[in-house]
Amino acid sequence: MKRSVIWFVIFVVIVGILSFATTYITMTSGTFGKNYQVLQQQIKIFEKENSDIKVNILSMPDIPLEMYSLYLRYLKLKAPKPDVLTFDATWVPALSSFLVDLRPYFENDIKGFFFTAVGADIWKGKLLAMPWFMDTGVLYYRQDLLKKYGFTPPKTWKDLIAQAEIISKKEKIFGFVWEGAEYGGLTDVFKEFIHSYGGRLLDYNGKVVTNTSMVRKGLQVMVNMIYKYKISPLSVTSYMEENARNTFQSGNAVFMRNRLYCWPLFSTEGSVVNGKVGIEMLPTGMGDSTAQHPSILSGMQLGINKYSKHIDAAVKLVKFLLSSRQETYRFSNSGQAPSTLYHYENPEFLRKNPILRSLKSAFINAQVRTKSPFYPAISQIVFVNVHNALTKRLTVEEAVRQMTNQLINLLGQK
Repeated sequence: MKRSVIWFVIFVVIVGILSFATTYITMTSGTFGKNYQVLQQQIKIFEKENSDIKVNILSMPDIPLEMYSLYLRYLKLKAPKPDVLTFDATWVPALSSFLVDLRPYFENDIKGFFFTAVGADIWKGKLLAMPWFMDTGVLYYRQDLLKKYGFTPPKTWKDLIAQAEIISKKEKIFGFVWEGAEYGGLTDVFKEFIHSYGGRLLDYNGKVVTNTSMVRKGLQVMVNMIYKYKISPLSVTSYMEENARNTFQSGNAVFMRNRLYCWPLFSTEGSVVNGKVGIEMLPTGMGDSTAQHPSILSGMQLGINKYSKHIDAAVKLVKFLLSSRQETYRFSNSGQAPSTLYHYENPEFLRKNPILRSLKSAFINAQVRTKSPFYPAISQIVFVNVHNALTKRLTVEEAVRQMTNQLINLLGQK
């Protein structure tokens, strides 16, 4: 009996020591697409390789402003959790006072990443995040239907409209679905349209330049797709990424604008469009001399909470997720493009994933989104006014004028 008690005490002590030696950290994650499930598998691998660290994944809302508000709530309280934060690059300036400067940990790694991506993570000389994966809006299309009607993938919005009108009427499905709900994703869609006509929200000096014919033209095309050409249903004004994907994946649309995460989902078992989908860069403006492929750089960043009690463990996790092996795994399983140049220069990887050839050029030349501590407010002004135009609460002229005045007031440029 005494021996059993002694062994029990020894067991309790050992478990206590091991428990004390284990570091527990928390990482945030969105849940759209396969993002959360893929991260869970990556964390299992990380914990196996780092038995002294346990990682809890804290799921976050996929609506940008809701996620941003939660982060501010945690960080303003100086909460040590979550340790590793995932967020949009446009939030770096606004969150800068709460993030660890990662330059001492990643100084030698920076050159291996896209310059545009790393540049978005630098604010006032500090490297406040690292690019986890790259993203941009792309055009998905039904290969089988374009072939059936003798079309090639559209290069301009004019081509897309013409093809969508014909095919949608004959097939009795929607022509083009996209994210038109009143949220941050609409800001990116709007910027893609106006960028394809040479327009911008702010110039390179941060001056508001929305009151131009290019901006009005881009917005008018969006409105016309719903009301004039009728290739987009009125319901797109309530669509976010998953609404658009579900419509397209169920076989109810010819074209879709969405993000890269959709790509592997189309080939899942039971998918109506399995083997029938093509992917291209978004079309250019309709014959404008300033037309260009409207790539807007986006993606997700990894930052570390400066109030974390386990910064070294958090750095280990970030380095693991940015490793070549894990970037390959994430792209293969979730469609989220690697942020390191290695994959875009690897002949074997490019052979298996030819879309990366186009994406490399898009990422290098992409328009970097506005870097400002006021970006969440800028985005809200944009998507509210654009949505008002899409739902005909305002005319295009009224929406652009009101947007311009509100941005000028916000940024103190009177």
